This record gives sequence, C-alpha cells and structure tokens, in this order.
Amino acid sequence: MLTVLNLSQVRFIALLAKAARTESDALLGNVPEEDFAEPKPSRGDHDTLASLGLEDLPVGTSQRDFLKAAINRLPGAALYELYALMRVGQGNLSAKTFERGLSDAESRDIAELVAMIVENPDLHDQLVKALYECRLES
Repeated sequence: MLTVLNLSQVRFIALLAKAARTESDALLGNVPEEDFAEPKPSRGDHDTLASLGLEDLPVGTSQRDFLKAAINRLPGAALYELYALMRVGQGNLSAKTFERGLSDAESRDIAELVAMIVENPDLHDQLVKALYECRLES
C-alpha cells in the first residue's frame, strides 16, 4: 500500500498537524483548562526536526509552517500517498480503493495537493484513522 511514504513519516506529519490544530484553536480561544497545567516533559528523540531539514526555520515559526515545510519536503509519490491516506481517513475512500486516491492525487497540481493537506484542520485524526483502516497500525 505505502511504497514511498513510511509509517514514521505519516506519524510525524500527523503530530505536526495536531500541533498546528492546537495552535490555531488556541488563537481562537478554544483552550481546555488542562492546557494551563505544567508542560509535560518530552520523551524519545529530541532532534526529530533535524532529519527533515526543518532546523533552518526561524524560532517564531508557527506549527502550520512546520507542517507545510515537512509536506513540501516529501517527494511527489509520497505526497500522493499522503493525500490518498487523508481521503481514506475522511471516509471518501476505503483501503480497497486506495489506488483510486493515488490516481486522483496524480491528476492534481502539487501546490494544490499541499494546500489541501495543510489547510485540513482534521488532518491528524484522518491520518490516524486511515492507518487503522488500512491495517497499517493497530
């Protein structure tokens, strides 16, 4: 199913999408009270941006800009797979019709695909759902 894009890339983009959604919700004043607590210490690899080449972005960069930069760095075939996963997560495609999502993506302009993916406020949830639907993650 996924030939160019790997699971860690999908998970990382989903994480960036969740952070971008949280940031935009905070700007709109939609902040749950639990977010005012002390920040939780991070675990795992602390330099995940270095492998994606995102360390060059300025300090004040928004999460949405990080998401856009990560998506722009994907090769065309990986972008098509990400778009098809998003469509599966939206419920527009099933795991069995994943190839149709790829052909739909290939017929679109790269800039249009990037905009559709970045501007999707539910991207995180849709990618997580797609991974489950396609039996790529339990």
